[in-house]
Amino acid sequence: MPKVAKKITRISSVGNDEGRSFLVKRTCSGFTLLELTLVMFFIALIAGLATPFVMSTLDRMELQTSARQITSALRYARSEAITVKKSVVFNGDLTHNQFWVIPAHENVAPRIVSLNDPVRLDHFLDKGQKETFRDGEFTITFFPQDNSSGGLIGMGIGKPEESESHYVIDIDPITGKTKFEKENE
Repeated sequence: MPKVAKKITRISSVGNDEGRSFLVKRTCSGFTLLELTLVMFFIALIAGLATPFVMSTLDRMELQTSARQITSALRYARSEAITVKKSVVFNGDLTHNQFWVIPAHENVAPRIVSLNDPVRLDHFLDKGQKETFRDGEFTITFFPQDNSSGGLIGMGIGKPEESESHYVIDIDPITGKTKFEKENE
């Protein structure tokens, strides 16, 4: 095993012993309680200011994910209707924040999907009847001829009057195609 040289530093002072002991203590000491307290205060302040921004960003991301999920279910219903040549119904429940697709196969039970808080289904606009629903259930039927009953599904975060982010999912009655976009206010 090789030997390692160690460096020894000696501190000497001229004058009384108190000065020397002060120099030795100061070179070996860490942070003072005041310094640690100030650093902790600034960390807490920055965390407190950043948290609302991060939470609102997470809510907007959850809303966009839910809108994509509903759009995907609508596209599935359309393609299923065309494939099996039977009508497929998409159902939405504005009161309970849920949606499901009733498949063309009679023996298959629908899978009900609930949206996570704070995302909510806000409204449904039935384009055929020109009627807006704000609660209860609504249906969109996809037909094998590549068309649908159509409509417009509105989504938001939290209460309608407090929400800044809104998405709309537009279902074309002629082609049955769906698209979602951020609603301009």
